[in-house]
Amino acid sequence: NKGEADFENGTESVQDTTEEMETLLVSERVPEIADVTNGIDVAKYQGIIDWSSVANSGVDYAMIRVGHRSEDNGEIHADPTALYNLQEATANGIRVGVYFFSTAITVEEAQEEADWVANYIANYAITYPVVYNCEGFEKESSRQYSLTKAERTDIAMAYLERIYENGYTPMFYAARNELQDEAKWETKRIEDNYLVWVAWYPGGEYSQESGPEYTGKYGMWQHTNSGSVAGISETV
Repeated sequence: NKGEADFENGTESVQDTTEEMETLLVSERVPEIADVTNGIDVAKYQGIIDWSSVANSGVDYAMIRVGHRSEDNGEIHADPTALYNLQEATANGIRVGVYFFSTAITVEEAQEEADWVANYIANYAITYPVVYNCEGFEKESSRQYSLTKAERTDIAMAYLERIYENGYTPMFYAARNELQDEAKWETKRIEDNYLVWVAWYPGGEYSQESGPEYTGKYGMWQHTNSGSVAGISETV
C-alpha cells in the first residue's frame, strides 16, 4: 500500500493526505523507534539469496536494487535479481526498501527514472524508503562528468520529489566524504527536504550508538561492504 509508511516504526499507518505525507517526508519528523533496525543492501552481485536463512539470521530489512541507467547509451535496465529478491524477502517477513542507480543528466531523465521505479515496485509492500543512488560521476567516462554540483543536486531532487509524488518515502544515498561539508553535493538542500542514507566504513569495531563520523542528518548508515550474512554466498 503506497499510502502506508513502516520506516522505523513498524506499526503506524500513514494515510495518503497532503498534511500527513508532509510529516513523513521531512527527515526529522519521520516516526522512529528507540531501537536500531539492521538491514542489508543487495543486488545481482550477491547472487541467488536464500531469504529464509537471511530472515533467521536476524536481518530486519533489505534495501534492494531494482535497476540502473546504463553509462553507455542511457537505457534503463532492471536488476536481474530484483523481482526474486522483492518476492522472497517479503515472503520471509523481511521489510524492504529499494534503490535505483542513476546516471541521469537532466531533470527529465531523473523523473523518468522515478516513474520507472514506482511502476516496477507498485505490486510490492515497500515499507522502507525508495532511494536515489548516484556514483562515479567524476570519471571521464561518466555521462554525468560535465555536470556541476548544483546540476547534480537538481537532478537528484527531481527524482526524490517524483518518488514522493508517487506515494513513497524518498531517500538520498551517498558516501560520507561526498556529503560532508558539501564536498560533492549541495547536502543541506537535500537533507532539509529528504532522508539521507550515508555510507561510511569505519573498519574493525564500530558503535551503533555513536554512529558514523558524520555531522549531517541521516536516517540510515551503511557501515560495511564486506559483511557476512547467512543465506548469502557473497559479501554484503
